Amino acid sequence: MIWNLAGVFIIGLCAGAFGYLLRKLSKNRLPKWLIPIATGCGMFGYLAYYDYTWFDFKRSQLPEGSVVLREYREPDFFRPWSYLAPSVNQFDVADGRYRQSQQDDAKIVEYLVYRFIKDPTERMEQIPQVLHCKTRERVVLVGNAGKATARAGAVEQVLASDPVYQQACLGKTP
Repeated sequence: MIWNLAGVFIIGLCAGAFGYLLRKLSKNRLPKWLIPIATGCGMFGYLAYYDYTWFDFKRSQLPEGSVVLREYREPDFFRPWSYLAPSVNQFDVADGRYRQSQQDDAKIVEYLVYRFIKDPTERMEQIPQVLHCKTRERVVLVGNAGKATARAGAVEQVLASDPVYQQACLGKTP
């Protein structure tokens, strides 16, 4: 967060200095308002660049075998360019580590889904889930790490093309 803020200020300073240089090279024929306009455009340009490259940067840091399950794209009032083409605000990842057990001749898979959220603090949430391979049903668990329980009514059917089902139950790599 602090490095992103420093980057915004440095880009703003450089863009403002470029506007000042253009004004001085033109022997003050360009208007004075060029300097703050150049500063603001530089800052907004950097913020837009950061918004659209954040997902690719975070994805490049994931360990090998990780699967991106879902991307969330939502416009934001404070980022007006996101109304034209929303950037990825958060995404879900399964890291490929599964704990498997057998119950009534069916494979049960426990795993964590990591949700990366782009906000000023860039946080990450861990969402424990259980997948029944035979019936292709998934349950999201809530609670503490040692005392996780299923959410009421949270059983959802998983498609055969689901990456976690393919990797954990069928042994296919995405």
